[in-house]
Amino acid sequence: MIPVWILSAVAVLHSKNPLRLYPSDTVAVLIQAFSRKGTILKTSNIVRFGAAAAAIVAIVTGASAASAGAAWTYTGATGPSHWATIDPANYATCADGTAQSPINIVKTKNKDLKNIGFNYVTGEAGVFNNGHTVEAEPLTAPATTSSILLDGTTYSFLQFHFHAPSEHEINGMHYPVEFHFVNKSTDGKLAVVGVFIKRGTTENLAWKPFIDSMLNATATPEDTKVELDWAKMLPANKTTLRYNGSLTTPGCSEGVKWNVLTTPVALSDAQINTILEAYSGNNRPVQPLHGRTVYLDSTPKK
Repeated sequence: MIPVWILSAVAVLHSKNPLRLYPSDTVAVLIQAFSRKGTILKTSNIVRFGAAAAAIVAIVTGASAASAGAAWTYTGATGPSHWATIDPANYATCADGTAQSPINIVKTKNKDLKNIGFNYVTGEAGVFNNGHTVEAEPLTAPATTSSILLDGTTYSFLQFHFHAPSEHEINGMHYPVEFHFVNKSTDGKLAVVGVFIKRGTTENLAWKPFIDSMLNATATPEDTKVELDWAKMLPANKTTLRYNGSLTTPGCSEGVKWNVLTTPVALSDAQINTILEAYSGNNRPVQPLHGRTVYLDSTPKK
């Protein structure tokens, strides 16, 4: 039996934005999120933790697993080793794919790679909790023109989100956090820029607006707006490790161009701890390389 207060929360969430769909989650994740972050106290703030409540939207609104995919998590019976079996129609590639991500990067091949052209424009961003991570996406018109140029193709910037610890490993070692800047071409192809986060000694001001807002984020980007200078959130050295891979969440679609920056961004202990308070353990384990080559840019200045 779903408590009335949860149903009320979902009703408000759905009435605010009935067309936005979010990944469904199990009741266990719902309980965990509410116990970790606090209790809804009043109707005006009833969707404070809307991403957790969004797990019930599928029940309330009659959405089917076929349209959004089955509920998945990072642990237990709905964790990564079971993704393919809990929804074979949508998630089979998570087990059957031969170019899956993330990977453990050990051996690389030097190659003269043309640097990624970053055209990330400062602007208003919406911060939201999707039930598995916290994301930020451009909201204002100028920000929607943010893009990267990779191998002659322009990819529009869609959003970034994080995994903790890092999904990619370097010689078997994790960073505390990894952010994924997701970009999409006009023909629907994805290019993701991976940014490792390391512990530093001072607060990173470029990341401050996002981190300060993430614990209060709802499931709706328009509820939590901040100004972000996306370009300043990247490291100065943009040398990359590149390989062909997949999404790291169900349905694990392949054909993703991965560009993992070799230089991490430093955040303060307090900033990293805030990220980990939001989510920790939301990383897919590394996947077999299956003969793929990881290229290291041998000409970082061009």
